[in-house]
Amino acid sequence: MKENIFKKTEYALYNYKNLEIKIKNIEIDIENLKNDYTGITGISYEEKSSPTFKFNSSVENEVVKKEKLIKQLEGVKEYNLNLKRKIDNALKSLTGESYKLVELRYFTQPKKTWIAIGKEINMDKDYCCKKRCEIINKLAELIYSY
Repeated sequence: MKENIFKKTEYALYNYKNLEIKIKNIEIDIENLKNDYTGITGISYEEKSSPTFKFNSSVENEVVKKEKLIKQLEGVKEYNLNLKRKIDNALKSLTGESYKLVELRYFTQPKKTWIAIGKEINMDKDYCCKKRCEIINKLAELIYSY
């Protein structure tokens, strides 16, 4: 289980820069759904095989379907917002050296090797890898504390 949280934390750090973009895209999708209604369609004159006792119309079905989708998108948006806030708070707990290591490894593009990171912060690559494990475990406890 601990390995799963470790990987989940690393994944969240790698995708941290994209969280804001995801949130904005979800907001755009919600806005599009709220503004896009097909509405009334023409009457069809096909033969009905047997009477049904449904009391809803295509417009009602469309509204219900869109409301469910909007609610689902709002849930995803809220999850991403909370995750971003948790990561921001957890990163505040890091020292300057630790934050620099996280920034170089997870926030820069293209991803730097441990040798390049070690040279930049004047540390051995093995020490950087050891420090990474400590940092990720600390962040995992703060982000995924439940």
